Amino acid sequence: MGAYGAADAETPAFDRIARDGVLFEHAVTAAPLTLPAHATLFTARYPPGHGVRDNGGFVLDAGETTLAERLKAAGFQTGGFVGAYVLDRRWGLAQGFDTYVDEFDASKAQTGALASVERPGNEVVDRALAWLDEAPPARSRRFFAWVHLYDAHSPYAPPPLYRARFRDDPYAGEIAFADSQVARLIQWLETRDLLRNTIVAVIGDHGESLGEHGESTHGFFVYQSVLEVPFAILAPFEKLQKRRVSELVRTVDVMPTLMDLLNVPPAGSADGVDGTSLVRLMTGPSTVLRAGATHDLGLEAYSESMHPRYHFGWSEVRALTSGRFKYIDAPRPELYDLQSDPLEHNNLYDARRNVADRMAAVLRSRLAASGTAKPPSDVDPEARARLAALGYVGTFVNETMVPRDRSTLADPKDKIDVFNAITRAREALEEHPDSAAALEILQHVVQDDPQVIDAWLLMGNVQSRRRDFTGALDSFRRAVALKPDYDLASMNMANVYRDLGRPRDAITSLTRLVEIAPANDQARRQLAQVLLDEGARRLAKGEIAAGERDIRSALERQPDLALAHFNLALAAERRGDVATAESEYKKEIAQHPASYMAHFNLGKLYESKGDRAAQLGAYIAAVTSNPDFAEGHLFLAKLHLDSQRYDEAIQSARRGLELQPDGEWAPLGHFVLADAFAAQGRRGDSAREAAEGRRLAGAHSPPRGGDSPPRGTRGTRR
Repeated sequence: MGAYGAADAETPAFDRIARDGVLFEHAVTAAPLTLPAHATLFTARYPPGHGVRDNGGFVLDAGETTLAERLKAAGFQTGGFVGAYVLDRRWGLAQGFDTYVDEFDASKAQTGALASVERPGNEVVDRALAWLDEAPPARSRRFFAWVHLYDAHSPYAPPPLYRARFRDDPYAGEIAFADSQVARLIQWLETRDLLRNTIVAVIGDHGESLGEHGESTHGFFVYQSVLEVPFAILAPFEKLQKRRVSELVRTVDVMPTLMDLLNVPPAGSADGVDGTSLVRLMTGPSTVLRAGATHDLGLEAYSESMHPRYHFGWSEVRALTSGRFKYIDAPRPELYDLQSDPLEHNNLYDARRNVADRMAAVLRSRLAASGTAKPPSDVDPEARARLAALGYVGTFVNETMVPRDRSTLADPKDKIDVFNAITRAREALEEHPDSAAALEILQHVVQDDPQVIDAWLLMGNVQSRRRDFTGALDSFRRAVALKPDYDLASMNMANVYRDLGRPRDAITSLTRLVEIAPANDQARRQLAQVLLDEGARRLAKGEIAAGERDIRSALERQPDLALAHFNLALAAERRGDVATAESEYKKEIAQHPASYMAHFNLGKLYESKGDRAAQLGAYIAAVTSNPDFAEGHLFLAKLHLDSQRYDEAIQSARRGLELQPDGEWAPLGHFVLADAFAAQGRRGDSAREAAEGRRLAGAHSPPRGGDSPPRGTRGTRR
């Protein structure tokens, strides 16, 4: 970024804020992952305190008090506008916001495309400006807007204009694009003469390694490449103009600083807040402060990455930065002098053991004071699939299988090649879901470390797509062996069993999963669906009793399962139990009013009972529920004809023929038209329609207009 010395950077909006306001030269995040980093920004508490230690699996507790809640209580109107599903309201960050714009489409995430789970910066800013343009925030009340720009995340794919300008450095193109969106916000404030009394804070939640220390992106290590973030504040106070702060500051200090600048009573250490206001630093001399100057707050920064432990069973890593030194707590500890070695190449742990031991003791005391860590709870498969599309590993390891003694865990430094390989495989799968190259990478991963659960899952997915079902079953079994409650592996394994024509094995696999994880709604729903499908298959084969047993078992697991009561009605009809069939169709319609085939079949039952009025109502409900149901329109036309409602018969027949002019029941439509026209004295039209009906009847042989359509038109799963 230009303000930090990158001469070729295109970041004029941020550079202006940094030039006219206060630029923090060394700001450090608490975690190199989006959700825990933002939880710290909004609570002024470190991850061990607020409990959000990773993306997914953690939700910010409602008992935490966020910046938005504090400002809302002070009379501010609050709006949050986020650009990625990892900050969706389900993770708890919407606390205190009057408006919170996330609204990510779950169905699109299943494609694995990054675009389906993030919102580009221009759309985020569009939503923010629309909110700001409303009268209350713009003119009559103080407002707090959080605008989250996610664009500078891997894979780097800036919009076309920036892609062309930054062909050799798409990451810089993403940053330039994000900066252009900051410029739009500043311009909005200026054109409304609001910049003179608005505080603008711009900060990154984490950095990007770009290959430093072998890490291609972020989330794995705690080196400066992912911990140092851009941070600048533009505020309408003379003492806060054209200043640079060289001292260490933390993202945990953002909330107390903004509250201080806004003259809102700040939270303090008594409230469990770890941050402190930086206003004393911001109002110091405009030249770079010397070490030990009176304005130096002597801050220490804590940072952590739990990602290696939670997702791979390797050791977590933590860091403490104090003065010029930085200590990294890992199975092989590290100590760096950031003043002489800012890129952290020279580990001084052995040479300066006294410094390292002192900092390690401080780190241990901090962790002890935060209490027992809350373990991750696996999120539902839908959420995990979307997180995987964002580039984050999909599940958590079984903590009971991870040794408590950290000294026995792998040092992430020794596993970075495995981590990067999984990342490469996932990126390849985003392009080609059956990628042979990805499969080869994953095979090498599990050879190197067979304990990596998600490598087995991804490999099973690729093998399944390539129709190597035997290999897929083995991969999914290995994943389940490592984590018995791993729903994605168990459910994908069930799908393979079904592809192999082994539905009972699929049912066994899913039943075991539901017994292990009874709260897993998606597993329960999938089991219910498999039981229903198997029941319907048995009904079609004439195994009525067995089919009914499976369907009723499905309903026990999911009482509102679509088509369950419908299929029970079919079974009852085949047993000649019309009363039960009618009752089951009505249950299906009560739960799923749009079940047009239930309406239609119910109409056929009413026909057998001679209740034409009820039959008419059922047929009308069928075509109302599904206006494109050609067969329903044609049967409704026949009923109108039998009741001598010729205009209605003609209208319904024409609609059915329009939808399916060559369908199986098209001859019926033409015969209805022929009879209706004949009744109206239109002999020419009648003859033409009758001829067309006879022509089509040669292929389909449906009944003539005066005959009752056969009951075999109802499939088991229409």
